[in-house]
Amino acid sequence: MPHLDTIGPNKLPITLHSGEGALLWDTGGRTYWDFYGGHAVTILGQGHPTWVAAIEQQARQLSFFTQLADVAIRTKAADSVCAFTKMHTCWFVNSGAEANEAALKMARKATGRSVIVAMEKGFHGRTMGALGVTWKYRDQHAPAHGTTRFVPYGDIDALKEALTDDVAAIICEPMLGISGIVEPPAGFLKQAVDLAHANGSVFIADEIQSGMGRTGLPLETHRENLAVDIVSVGKSIGAGFPVAAVLMTEAIAQTVSPGEHGTTYGGGPLACAAVQATLDVLEKEGLMAKATTLGTVMRNTLIELDGVVAVRGAGAWIGCVLDRPARPVVDALRDQGFLVGTAGDPHVLRLAPPAVMPEYAVHLLADAMRGVLSAS
Repeated sequence: MPHLDTIGPNKLPITLHSGEGALLWDTGGRTYWDFYGGHAVTILGQGHPTWVAAIEQQARQLSFFTQLADVAIRTKAADSVCAFTKMHTCWFVNSGAEANEAALKMARKATGRSVIVAMEKGFHGRTMGALGVTWKYRDQHAPAHGTTRFVPYGDIDALKEALTDDVAAIICEPMLGISGIVEPPAGFLKQAVDLAHANGSVFIADEIQSGMGRTGLPLETHRENLAVDIVSVGKSIGAGFPVAAVLMTEAIAQTVSPGEHGTTYGGGPLACAAVQATLDVLEKEGLMAKATTLGTVMRNTLIELDGVVAVRGAGAWIGCVLDRPARPVVDALRDQGFLVGTAGDPHVLRLAPPAVMPEYAVHLLADAMRGVLSAS
């Protein structure tokens, strides 16, 4: 086994060969509608011509240089990301977990405190620092650099109790992604941000999955105009090219000293070309509006199916709650040419299609689900 398999029994029993838009083909020539989006990554679908051309052009012009020197496309992409998200400063890294690692470091440095408050059933990555604030892995490889207090997501009283004067930050997903696209109670996020600031703590919004147009907004925290201090973004930001970023306020940026953070590949020219192309396509093709419409169609269509008890989420990021285990449904849908995901909640189908997914494909998915659910 030359390639280490870290997926295990959840690995799809197919080998993919090619893709175009919202469609994928395996090596046997079978076609699949991609309602999973490669873990909520391919917001533009497969092989968008603008995205491909931008990476090709940049590869010919300047394939790589580190952040040791300014690179025009990095400056342009950072400016575009800040304008898009309404954040002051952008620092590019390679992955969402790396972005969260940096966010935690920045919060601890800015406050001089060590404790992090995180959410039960939240997910922030599998690297050492990120593991310490991820509920599922709290007892596995737990890092020793600081304490994490977990509180139930949506429980404002528990959050108040956890916010002592040694808390550096609250880290929270606007919706719990891997847990099944779980929406917060009304007003919880606004109260959480206000409590953090009243306590002298930083609020970190983990928008690795929800950000960069996925829910029909630049950031999901824009839905309530939340004044967050740090935002981690990834996945959709590069539409398939490995790139992520830490976004921060001017106040946080001013606490960062040279040499405290570093990355060889973060902000590489090819990655930044992918970021800029992604933002250009999102704007020029109106894909956030399309994501919003797609989400409405998915919610309205899927909730009508027998066996579906709830549909939650927004835009191209939907959790479909079933009255039965989701895994057999996922397998049956794959056999019918639809790729969907599971979640931490075993009864949830996780849908994160590209924003270019045609609306009629949602009805095709619904027809397939109707047959699968009635047969099981």
